[in-house]
Amino acid sequence: MTVATPDSVLLVTSRWVRDGGVGAHVQASARALAAYGVHVTVLTGRIEERTFAPEVTVIASAELHDRQAPMRARVGDALACGAEVVHIHQLDDPALVAFIQKQTPTVLSAHAYTACPASLYYFAPGRECARARGPGCIGNMLFRGCLHTRDPRRLHSYAESGRALHALQQADLAISYSHFMDRYLATNAVTRRAVVPYLTTVEPRPGAGESERRRVVFAGRIVKEKGVQTLLRAAQELDAELVICGNGRYLPAMRKLSRELAVAERTHFRGWLSADELARQLAEASVVALPSLWPEPFGLVGIEALAAGTPVVASDTGGVRDWLEDGVSGVLVPPGDAGALRRALAELLADPQRQRAMGDAGRETVTSRFSPEQHVARLLEGYRAACASWLVARAR
Repeated sequence: MTVATPDSVLLVTSRWVRDGGVGAHVQASARALAAYGVHVTVLTGRIEERTFAPEVTVIASAELHDRQAPMRARVGDALACGAEVVHIHQLDDPALVAFIQKQTPTVLSAHAYTACPASLYYFAPGRECARARGPGCIGNMLFRGCLHTRDPRRLHSYAESGRALHALQQADLAISYSHFMDRYLATNAVTRRAVVPYLTTVEPRPGAGESERRRVVFAGRIVKEKGVQTLLRAAQELDAELVICGNGRYLPAMRKLSRELAVAERTHFRGWLSADELARQLAEASVVALPSLWPEPFGLVGIEALAAGTPVVASDTGGVRDWLEDGVSGVLVPPGDAGALRRALAELLADPQRQRAMGDAGRETVTSRFSPEQHVARLLEGYRAACASWLVARAR
């Protein structure tokens, strides 16, 4: 079946703000689609940033997340924009999908492990889960540690993950952003799938050109699974300045740990940064560290570092291999291994020429595989596939 490329799309997202990887991605994707000539409307539960590209229309519905509210109230007038496809981010709600699907092809993005009851999809660093959601997950959460908390109230997440999986399965297309996530969806019997390359969300900028600097930068949420504690332990025997960019519930604990490990004097906690400031930190780093303990669905900050010409030392887990070629654009290390992380960082810090070569290779990777053009082309392919699937289903 031949289906024309949609020229209008409604993006549905939880909040309109650059509040992390997903929020930043939705804004960058909307901008890229609009630049291509697609008419972009956004429906969101809350607008927290008012300034944006004038060609993107943003509509807020205070009841979008209220499952008890009538669906017409949740969606409001957004569907009247005439979008040819609706693309949902961070709202894995089967009732919402079913309502929209009655009149418009519907695409759902899988940015994280929403069908996993524990949401993190791993038992311990280097021990990723490989099972589909099912009753056995309850035993794993209780007895194998994959819940990653002792709070029994989190067990309610089993039912929530079932709803999220149903939404992914019923969508006309489920989009993921790495081959690891695509396998995760396949394991969970999501049959209509596509992999779309991410694009960078900050404009790369040149660094300060300090060839002798020894600066390691981390950027992300300060939570246990991101592995900042592993990075701090690696820094104990590392002659380098450490810059930690981001906020999160583990930030006070990480400040305390830096003091306990006697690395506080050369560790700088910068907090959450604007896009421009983050771009500057990535460009002026000698190396960017991604010491994740959990299987990163992708690791967006990795390609943003590579776009700036900065090599990355990252945990070999999840979707990282989609963008990092070990020994070419950076170095892969076992997750949770502070010694291996320290050795990899030390070797790169001692070799500015290798840093530059890896940075050049990384920049080429982003240019050839993670550009706005590549993102939009694959996204529109996915939209066409979703429209074709929707038409077939409506004809039955």
